[in-house]
Amino acid sequence: MAKLDMGILGPFRGKVGTVVGYVWRGRAVMRGYRRHINYPDTAIQQAERQWFVGMVRFAAAARQALLLGLGERAAEWQMTEGNAFVKMNKTAFHRPPYGCEGATETVDYGHLVLSCGAAAPVRVTAAQVDADGVLCVDYEKHGSQARGSDSVHLYLYNTDTREGLLAQPAERRAGRIALRLPDGWDAANVQAWAFAVDRSGRASATSYAPFGANEPSDLQLPETQTHPPTPSPLANDAGALSPSAPPSKEPSLPPPIPK
Repeated sequence: MAKLDMGILGPFRGKVGTVVGYVWRGRAVMRGYRRHINYPDTAIQQAERQWFVGMVRFAAAARQALLLGLGERAAEWQMTEGNAFVKMNKTAFHRPPYGCEGATETVDYGHLVLSCGAAAPVRVTAAQVDADGVLCVDYEKHGSQARGSDSVHLYLYNTDTREGLLAQPAERRAGRIALRLPDGWDAANVQAWAFAVDRSGRASATSYAPFGANEPSDLQLPETQTHPPTPSPLANDAGALSPSAPPSKEPSLPPPIPK
């Protein structure tokens, strides 16, 4: 039964026929009534549920990071930050093979989106864990709109325990975030991402920070490899292409004049 708090033309709460009214983050919302559907418990349906649960579980662990990184986009889409994360990362979570008992979903951690916005992104240059379990992530300014006062956030996720950790932010001008991994965390099972937030609350794109990379090129997302162009058979010594015509022949000499 619905409850009218502000008259017949105002917002309402509860179910009326085929619609449901409620208040979400100060906004009156009305949506269609969703009936519970009992799908058959087949192997394919179990794989679909496991795939969806994996995304929701990750979003729940990263809630604090998503509030900062996807808050603006979630408000634009009028949904929670967790739902925005699921919407943007469906292709990064791969379904387990059908019919394979014990198989689990796989995650492309390097392409996960934890933040997006107009702020200048953070370019991670190195991410290392020392013998004492201290993680150091180095980054540098990137983009003409980057400001030294922007805050840089680092989110860690333990793939073994499925726990998340949002590090204390650092200013962009600092160039480094250092923290000690929690007890029991193996660096081999830890994934990390960095993003910036400017003074206006706008987030930047997500930068993946794999451990053990010393060169900036190792930290970039996989791209299509480029190879040097193969010299064309029609190219001259100067590198310019010659017209596609048959090769010229040496001029023949006139026959000798008989004596």
